[in-house]
Amino acid sequence: MPYENPTTTEEKNLTFNMEQSVSGTGFFSTYRYSQMPDATGAEGWLFNGIGAKNTAHGSGIMDTKWLMYAESSYLNRTWVNGAYDEDGNVITDEESATSIVQMNEDSKMSYNPTTMSVGSRYYSYHPLVFNSLLGENTLVKNRDGFNSINHRVDYAHGLDIQLDAGSDIDNTYMHLNEDLVSGKVHVGALQLPGIPRGEVSEDESEPVVLGPAMKAWHTPIFVLDEDYIGTYHIEKNLNLYISEEEEEEEEDWLPCCSGGFMDMDPMDLIEKRSARGIFDCTCYTPPKQAQFPRVTR
Repeated sequence: MPYENPTTTEEKNLTFNMEQSVSGTGFFSTYRYSQMPDATGAEGWLFNGIGAKNTAHGSGIMDTKWLMYAESSYLNRTWVNGAYDEDGNVITDEESATSIVQMNEDSKMSYNPTTMSVGSRYYSYHPLVFNSLLGENTLVKNRDGFNSINHRVDYAHGLDIQLDAGSDIDNTYMHLNEDLVSGKVHVGALQLPGIPRGEVSEDESEPVVLGPAMKAWHTPIFVLDEDYIGTYHIEKNLNLYISEEEEEEEEDWLPCCSGGFMDMDPMDLIEKRSARGIFDCTCYTPPKQAQFPRVTR
């Protein structure tokens, strides 16, 4: 089976996985960022793949469990003399890519000013005071799908949060369950139209692609913008799903339904379909009147 045995195969994979559990009292500041490229993604390297970012800071008591997983893979198979795929079409190469990012958090944090003696001499007699209210920011961005979801907490005195967020090529999601004490929460989601290809900007100084695209992005398809200040319990499930399938046209290759044997699709000629398929005229509709008059002798 030629399709199962390509002449050359090129495969690349990039994986990042982090699991952690932290508990204690003091001051903390974290930064997590991941950008997984997509080799076959949207036009332009700035719009390829999936990105995710999480930052947090505060002083007080914390007990948190975190998981962050990201993967990017690329596969290219080439057949020098060509091969037939599952649909019977001739192919010379086949390319596929995936990008995935996922973040899971289960945290309990409470604000409390903390005093610590750091270093020697002056600082041993003048301890540092950490007086930072709790803050956290989580962003998931699907560059191929032109969408993003964001959750941000500022100036909180207490935060109990369970968060599951991530994205792949088609789906960007965030599932949130949190209790906020005396703080501010912002939740946002954005879905933009894709880059309009083949359009020419009226302004000659603008780039051919980004000029029209930036104008189109002023009118997004979907926008979510919410702010809560105070003490709240929030449950939210957000999903932005995009799917695009290419329509395949199926050609009638039965001679009676088209122009005859020589007008059949080349693949049907090569594969030598059955005689019944060639001579079966069940799709043929007899005309009500003969095309040519009958000749009698």
